[in-house]
Amino acid sequence: MIALLTPTAEKVTGKLFEFYAEFLVTATYHRGLVGTASVGYLVSPVPANLLVGLSLEPNDEQVFVDAKDLVSLTQLQPDDYLIDASGGLRRNVLTAHLDVSKTMWTFITRRVFT
Repeated sequence: MIALLTPTAEKVTGKLFEFYAEFLVTATYHRGLVGTASVGYLVSPVPANLLVGLSLEPNDEQVFVDAKDLVSLTQLQPDDYLIDASGGLRRNVLTAHLDVSKTMWTFITRRVFT
C-alpha cells in the first residue's frame, strides 16, 4: 500500500517546497563527522505534543526537509545539526523522523546562539 502512495507523496512534497520556495532556508546538514549535505528547508513552530519526554524551549522549531536532499546520509539522529548558509545559525537536531512514504524528514531542532 505504501508503495502505491509514494509517487503521490513525492509529488506533494515537491509541490510543497516549490510553493513555499521563497521561505526555504538554505543550509548544510551535518551528520556528525560522517558527512554533510546541502539542503533547503522550511521552519515552523513546534507543536508541544511532538516532544514526548522532552521539554519545549523558546528556541525549538520544527524543520521539514525533502528526503531527496538527504539521500547521501544515513541514520540521521539527535546530535546532528544544520548550519544556515546566510548568517551561520546552528540548529541542533533533537529528533529526526522520516515519514512513512520516505519523502520528507521532519526534525525537531533547537537554535543555538554562540
